[in-house]
Amino acid sequence: MTFTLCLAHLYPDHMNVYGDRGNVIALRQRCLRRGIELEVIPVQPGDIIDWRAVDFAFFGGGQDSGQALITTDLIERQGPELRAAIEDGLVLLAICGGYQLLGHYFLTHTGERLPGLGVLDVYTIAGKRRMIGNIVIAVDLGHGPQRL
Repeated sequence: MTFTLCLAHLYPDHMNVYGDRGNVIALRQRCLRRGIELEVIPVQPGDIIDWRAVDFAFFGGGQDSGQALITTDLIERQGPELRAAIEDGLVLLAICGGYQLLGHYFLTHTGERLPGLGVLDVYTIAGKRRMIGNIVIAVDLGHGPQRL
């Protein structure tokens, strides 16, 4: 008997600025090495998704223009059921613009305010200069400080 997980890939055609499909490919390979099949459901604007059938979701990065194209669909079509699924424990890996759109809003460098889903109590304001690259942070998760 094969074990199968279902991954919803949110807006892969619009939110793929850094080759985020590679993250989905890596997840698939990690599953296969463990004898787990990974069914990937691409979620495109206009799609109807049964979020109760999804085990986890991935939301990649996108340029401001890509984010603007999917915002209405994210909030109005996917929003209510996706929000409920997250509140019920759906695991969601969000990167870059996907993370931004899960917050309250994203203020672009041109001053356009893109509303977010509001499942994270955050907002993002674009700076004059982009900050990209590797980082090292220190956190204390109750077991003493650790560097990540």
